[in-house]
Amino acid sequence: MPILASAVLCAGCQPASASVHYPGAIDACRLPGANLPAQLAAGTVEIPAASVKTADAKVVPEDQPGDGTEVTGCKRLFARDLGGGKANLQDYRLVTIAVVRFTDADSDQAATKASQLMTDALGDHSGVRLVTGVGDEAGFAEQWAAVRTGNVVLGVAIADGGTEAALIPAATLDNVQAAMTDMTSTLQRDFQG
Repeated sequence: MPILASAVLCAGCQPASASVHYPGAIDACRLPGANLPAQLAAGTVEIPAASVKTADAKVVPEDQPGDGTEVTGCKRLFARDLGGGKANLQDYRLVTIAVVRFTDADSDQAATKASQLMTDALGDHSGVRLVTGVGDEAGFAEQWAAVRTGNVVLGVAIADGGTEAALIPAATLDNVQAAMTDMTSTLQRDFQG
């Protein structure tokens, strides 16, 4: 099955801020709100993530745990609604969320490293647009987005697959911004130290 995904992003750069710090593990699956399907996968029904064999989406360049980082991820799979909640497994949208938390004991240093990931790895793409009032740094594009807040980089990738995946309405920039705002609010409310 072909995977159709645009992968352009996003980053604004501001000085690292120690005002926001996330000291413990972050469950990426707890970040999306109940309105995520309406925002990013309108016209679909959610199905178990293992229902369809999908390609792995690379959300952020450093989405594997390493020295000084902790990574958590979450996959949500949506299939086109044929009516009455009946899913068409041939046409789906995969929403992948990744959280990269820099674990340096010095909160300023951890925030600086997160900011550097946004600037060096994510900020070199074209089509940059900024989201205001989300995190310390934020940006998005049609099918890919990332936000940096404190020592955390939160990213989401949207990939469509199947024979008629184009029939699933595309997520708009406003939809992506709203979903990122919701997830960042949950991150700050439930995980900030």
